[in-house]
Amino acid sequence: MPPTLTQHLLGEKALRLTAEAADDLLMMDAALRADAADALEHVDSAERRLVATRSTTTPDSRALEDAVRLHGEAVRRLDQARALIDDLRRFVVDLDAPDGALHAAAQGWRLSPAVPAQVTVFDDETLFLTVDARRATTTGLGVFTTAGVEEWGWAWRRDGDDDDLSAPLQPDRCGRWVLGYLPATEEIYAVLRGAGLPSQVWLLGRGFDADTAHAVLDDLAPRMAWPNSLIAAAGAVHAAVLWRSRGHVRPAASTGSIAEASTDEDTRR
Repeated sequence: MPPTLTQHLLGEKALRLTAEAADDLLMMDAALRADAADALEHVDSAERRLVATRSTTTPDSRALEDAVRLHGEAVRRLDQARALIDDLRRFVVDLDAPDGALHAAAQGWRLSPAVPAQVTVFDDETLFLTVDARRATTTGLGVFTTAGVEEWGWAWRRDGDDDDLSAPLQPDRCGRWVLGYLPATEEIYAVLRGAGLPSQVWLLGRGFDADTAHAVLDDLAPRMAWPNSLIAAAGAVHAAVLWRSRGHVRPAASTGSIAEASTDEDTRR
């Protein structure tokens, strides 16, 4: 293990180690992500304080000095946490575990959390529904909502969207994305839902009849808890679109070939 990780593992914030090294490594990643998310909040707070101090008519030099110092400390803490996360994930990926929890983690960490090129992003769910009224329905209370089937899990993951500081520390963080299928428009989509979060929607693919959509999404469901599982799902849906464009009726069922191929493609990109 890299010295930086060993020092952190045995340092002031040492985790209670168990007999399962894989669980300890994943718990360490969860702890580091929590540190990074907390540090980012401190950076934002320090930036606001710095701006407010500088914008006064006659800035107090001591207050300005304190604001600069706090901002620098927060930035250094964030950089350190992110560097440790990178070291840990590179170490796990390089282990190349053939199966188990570390294999699943490495598969997800090989993927970039950036929005895939083929995905259409809607920054608000209302906009997604307004663009095509067939996507919308109303609840019994008259609330405007997506008329999709969302039976493939409510915890799809993407780095940057998983870190809920109010949640207890655990190795497998639950994501906040939901996968769904719109029968009326034959579209597969993902929507980000959570307290304090914008209801962002990703349109993953069009032209899916119900059987094909269910075949693709059912095959993906076991991967929901993997890191960046949302990115893997987007890749698998795109692979299914390409599969159909080559004249095939539907993807090979239950083989995992489409999801594996999409992961390989995204890794190469």
